[in-house]
Amino acid sequence: MNHLLAEAQSLEKAAAAERVEFYGSLISNAPVGGAFRLLDVGCGNGYSIPEWRRLGVSVVGVDVDSYRLSRWVQEHPAGAPLVLADARNLPFRRGAFSCVVSSGMIEHVGVAESSNPYHVRALPNRDEARLSVVRELLAAAAPGAHVLLDCPNGMFPVDFWHGDRIGAFRVHALPDVLLPSFKDFLAWGRACGASVLLLPVGRRLRFRQVGHRWWGRLFTVPMRAFMAGLDRLTHRGVTGLPSRFSPFLVVRLIETQASPFTTQA
Repeated sequence: MNHLLAEAQSLEKAAAAERVEFYGSLISNAPVGGAFRLLDVGCGNGYSIPEWRRLGVSVVGVDVDSYRLSRWVQEHPAGAPLVLADARNLPFRRGAFSCVVSSGMIEHVGVAESSNPYHVRALPNRDEARLSVVRELLAAAAPGAHVLLDCPNGMFPVDFWHGDRIGAFRVHALPDVLLPSFKDFLAWGRACGASVLLLPVGRRLRFRQVGHRWWGRLFTVPMRAFMAGLDRLTHRGVTGLPSRFSPFLVVRLIETQASPFTTQA
């Protein structure tokens, strides 16, 4: 069990560095340092926090799981700006952050998950809870600031990220109980008065977990080529095929007053 935990933590550290590298490139033209504050919601063990700091970004990490308190103390003995809070009720003033990032969090809102074997069911308030999260993320962002979210795609029939062991996969119904679709993001954007943009995901995915299985290593090469084709469509403003056939979604939301609901290329 300790070996599995150590392996999972090692993967989480590597994934945090790669995630910050990806999102850092998206905000590379924004001012950093004291004038730029970033909120990382659903930061887990907080491995992303020192990575953001290396980029010169002033960052605050948030997670809801009380287990994280002990992990934060162990992983960050020098202290780190980490806050225990529910994403549906963030303890920050409106517009406090220059950018908000939430990676692999939204799918865990409004559902009950169990393991051995992995099982998930929707709670009665799932949709309202997820909308509340999106509204809070947008409220924490300064006017015109980017809110960047990602998660596995609920319209892709295979989930490579949730299961009882590293490298497991889950075949699910469409739409999925656990994973949102791009249509969900569009609906949340409309309800919150935010523009919604589907982003290319090729540089976001490293296929690290499935790479622990022989079939995953075989799967990676053709999947990279497939994702490159979908990304070309996304760059051209085509969202239909990428939002349906990509195993993963990266979405940008920006709160707007002029247009309550727009999609952008």
